[in-house]
Amino acid sequence: MPQLPLPRRYRPSTFVFALLLLLAGLVPPSAATAAHAATPGPSGSAAALPQRTLLIGQSNHAAWDDYTSFAQAPAGGSVYYELASGTWVSPAHADYARFLADRGRTVQVGISWKDNPPGFTGGDENAKAARSRTVTQELADGEYADRFQTLIDFVDAHPASQFLLRLDYEVSSAYHCTDATCASYKNAFARIRSLIDARTHQRNVQYVYHPVRGEYEKLYPGDGVVDRMGVSVFAHELCLPIHDTGGYLYNGTPPANYDTTALQCRNAYLGTDQWGNPAPVWKNWDYDANVLKMMKFAKDHGKKMIVSESGMMNFTDDGTDTSGLEASRGNLWVQRLFGLLAYSGPIPNMPGTYDLSDVITTVTYIDLDFRHGWDGVNDDSFDFPPGSTWFVDGRLSRYTDARATFCRGLTTSGFGSTCT
Repeated sequence: MPQLPLPRRYRPSTFVFALLLLLAGLVPPSAATAAHAATPGPSGSAAALPQRTLLIGQSNHAAWDDYTSFAQAPAGGSVYYELASGTWVSPAHADYARFLADRGRTVQVGISWKDNPPGFTGGDENAKAARSRTVTQELADGEYADRFQTLIDFVDAHPASQFLLRLDYEVSSAYHCTDATCASYKNAFARIRSLIDARTHQRNVQYVYHPVRGEYEKLYPGDGVVDRMGVSVFAHELCLPIHDTGGYLYNGTPPANYDTTALQCRNAYLGTDQWGNPAPVWKNWDYDANVLKMMKFAKDHGKKMIVSESGMMNFTDDGTDTSGLEASRGNLWVQRLFGLLAYSGPIPNMPGTYDLSDVITTVTYIDLDFRHGWDGVNDDSFDFPPGSTWFVDGRLSRYTDARATFCRGLTTSGFGSTCT
């Protein structure tokens, strides 16, 4: 199977390793808490809500075309740029970035080094992670400055656009920290920001810190250099199990220990298990504790958040239905996505209640057919096997209920563009 120059998760081994890292960060504090379902934020007209923006896509023009077949043009889109080559991940990314920027749209750029670290010549995922950690320190030391020039020139050529630069994405200690303090990533973030700011001729850039949800505090570069915080929202963030060949995956717990019909998170603990560890119990939570805690962390630090990546996954299909559609749970996923934007209520294992309904102000929805890989292009170049985690058609045009819920959510959540 050929390996494409696509961002993040473009190799199955990378996805599996990253998934394990995400799941490892799921464990919240061990104090027990009362169960509570997600409650809506303040009701009222869109004018009373924070102005929100929608970004579409992650790799090419296809997502924009699908979305605008039934909706107003969104505020912008998302693409990827890699440190190794010092340019866009592929021509398709460059074309989409140009399409957006030529129209004065917002362009989210994921600047990647963990998926293809400079100087990595081969090996397993652990070897690649080790090289990524080294590159992170090298960036902090001022190396690779020339690799940003193509991006800087692009920003300078498009003063009417806003650029949201993720300095790598889903950052974690495994890929970005050379010691327990994570000074390597914190210093690399500050160094890259200083480099780009010094070379651009206008201030149309914001810098996004996008950690794995369990390590948002550990790697935080600081209030003075972070403009926004990013989060990925796929399945476990919304407490939904995903189907992978051989069975369900649900926050790392084995099938014998959960009921996939419950569709809730294990965010509370009661007593200990046979090994003396905190024992998770079922509670009525629709959102992962670390996502809610990250939202509170962002609010406490005066930062707005962006859902930097989001999309449906394979919630129900065992491979027998090759359409990839998630007719029922796809709609539930959309409901929970917009419910997260409006969240006001308790946080697992924390006292009190919290109004987080004004924290997330931008959402990126990928809107691609993942059955055909990360670019969604049906050209037999890279497909996910039936029944696997990403074997799902996430194009909203293919749905009725989920699309209607998505369009309704844009209106009620204060987005600047809407759909029907």
